[in-house]
Amino acid sequence: MIPSAYSPPGRLRPQDFELLQSHFRREIKRLLPVPASPVFWCRKGGGRMPDDPGFFDDDGRSRLETLVSADKPGRINGEVLIPLPLEDGEQVAVLLRDIDPALSEKMGEEWLLELRRNILGNLERIRNDFVHPETGMYSSRLLRECIAAVPTGSRALFFIGAMHRRVPATAGLLNIAQTARLLEASTSGPVFYLGGNIYGILQETTTRSQALVFARKMLGRLKRQGFRRVHIGIAVHDGKRMADGKTSLYDACWRSLETAEGRGPFNLCESSVLGERENHPLAKPPLDRARLLQGAWAGAKKFGLLLYRLEGEPPTEEFSLPDVLRNLIGEQFTVVPVSRSESYVVLPGMSATRAEVWGKELQRRLDGRTGEAPVALGISYWPCLDMPKIVTATNCRRALMHGKFFGPGTATLFDHISLNVSGDHCFDEGDFRQAVRDYQTGLRLAPEDINLMNSLGVALAELNRHRQAIQLFDRVLERESGNFMALVNKGFALRMLGYRDEAIACFERISRRKKFVTSPVFSDISLQLAYFYCLDGRYKKALRLLEKLERVNGDQQGFHLYRLLGEAYTETGQDARGMAALQRAVRLNPHDARSLSTLGELYARAGQGNVIALSLCAKALAIDDKPWKYWYRLALVRAGAGDLAGSVEAIRESLRRNGRDVASLLLAGRVYLEQGAAGKARSMYNRVLKLVPEHHEARRALRKLPGGIKKKTG
Repeated sequence: MIPSAYSPPGRLRPQDFELLQSHFRREIKRLLPVPASPVFWCRKGGGRMPDDPGFFDDDGRSRLETLVSADKPGRINGEVLIPLPLEDGEQVAVLLRDIDPALSEKMGEEWLLELRRNILGNLERIRNDFVHPETGMYSSRLLRECIAAVPTGSRALFFIGAMHRRVPATAGLLNIAQTARLLEASTSGPVFYLGGNIYGILQETTTRSQALVFARKMLGRLKRQGFRRVHIGIAVHDGKRMADGKTSLYDACWRSLETAEGRGPFNLCESSVLGERENHPLAKPPLDRARLLQGAWAGAKKFGLLLYRLEGEPPTEEFSLPDVLRNLIGEQFTVVPVSRSESYVVLPGMSATRAEVWGKELQRRLDGRTGEAPVALGISYWPCLDMPKIVTATNCRRALMHGKFFGPGTATLFDHISLNVSGDHCFDEGDFRQAVRDYQTGLRLAPEDINLMNSLGVALAELNRHRQAIQLFDRVLERESGNFMALVNKGFALRMLGYRDEAIACFERISRRKKFVTSPVFSDISLQLAYFYCLDGRYKKALRLLEKLERVNGDQQGFHLYRLLGEAYTETGQDARGMAALQRAVRLNPHDARSLSTLGELYARAGQGNVIALSLCAKALAIDDKPWKYWYRLALVRAGAGDLAGSVEAIRESLRRNGRDVASLLLAGRVYLEQGAAGKARSMYNRVLKLVPEHHEARRALRKLPGGIKKKTG
């Protein structure tokens, strides 16, 4: 039997001590018959976690290492040290400080060993109270404790809803565990399981912009992994204590996830855009302000609309920009205030050109009346395409957002670029549908604008409308055949549609560009192209790309690079280098089934121990038992270890998943021959010849069997 990947949690892990240190410390104090101050030390990470007895001199440190390696309690400078063996050979030690020296000396070795057994058992029970019983993942209860533990710290919380393709109910729990392992390999922080298909990640010292970058990368990675739907809610705490009555970080993140789920199959949402909608840069005017605007332009066949905004501190506490505007304009036009620092001015009967001239003149007249704070101006007009009149107010805000690129105090007329800018803003916030609407409207104003075509294509791709996206990228390439971003975006869209050859052609064109290595897509494109080369058996081409990627920024890559390197080295006969690469992949992601399985085969081939090879192959299948090749490798290793019955069992599983695999059929033939089952061996070799009629090994094996190769009679 292969052990389950989602069995209940077993031994303690180093991360348990990071997250549950206060609970663990309290429990150890309770178990001790005398007062003490427990301190934890971990060999992993340079001996720091979460406390470090750094006062040790070299002799003390050497003594600590000796005791931990020997896995036996002892004393250092009169203080009791108790090593605790953990999962996967890791070790934590508990140093008991501040114990009365006379009492400490009375603690004999047998008593300390019994104490260690009690500590391990009780800490495991505490840990199990904070994990999901079936998956072994940390629970939402622990997540809430982690959020509350340091309420003034800067951090970002992510809730990730990730739905697989439809699978049988029996595979659902396995998919949950596999998703969690993938998330763990993609972040330095712990992953929490909230139930269903929802996971949580808490990152310390993370700003809003850093959180959005992380979320977008995660969204793209999960999308490429074949998930059917992915939604990410984000809540960022700025480092200040949250005021009483404010929505908690947990609740804010949950609202963001709910919003993301309503925006399409792949989406994200950051909570700050939901909290104060009236202060959003593209907010619609409040209902009472909208009525004042509608009254001011009622009956007009055309009108201009100006939005003035004070950018900076007002000259006095009583300052009001709407009042200043009224004093300058008089009764000529209607001033509609939004706040003390923002106001509309309605210009009935004016065209866009006249409104721009008149608005800039009024802006010039404001000089000297607002102190040192500049005043920005957004100018819009109606009619504009078939937009309703009230949208003109939002277009003023789009113009203001556009104007920020030119510096403070800029006057900007709404145009197609304003829509590109506002679309980009919505895209960055995860509102891809609104981004699409803005880009489409921009293209109606400027049908040949390449930036808008590219942007619209990217937004459509995020909504899984890849064919429409490719049409837009092709329109760009018709006008600029070498447009770098259109090639990149088209390549990824083709990949998502499963058009491998076309995607490879795009990626290869990109990889031949002079500035490819310094481009922001160098890593992604290199990995994608190398992955396709490996699928096609072009391992030497894959190696050239992967080795370059490792040289340029290998320290920034995850386990995917080293898994592909390991496979490419293995398939080109470089087993030692393949083994080193796969070992690094497993260090980066201990739950990567592909790396574990391949590494198991390499250990067996290198004669470095059948026990390790069998363990690696079995662990891979415990994580994911669907791929036929994992069963084939287990069969191969078992056959090499002399376990012929176990090898046959694994071969059957391999052939049940892929009955046309020649390597599995040949291995089955060899194993059956060793078992003396010549008839079964003949059957396997005949199946090979049906697939490959001139297969030399199968024909040679059949000739050695009684009766040789039997010819068909007709």
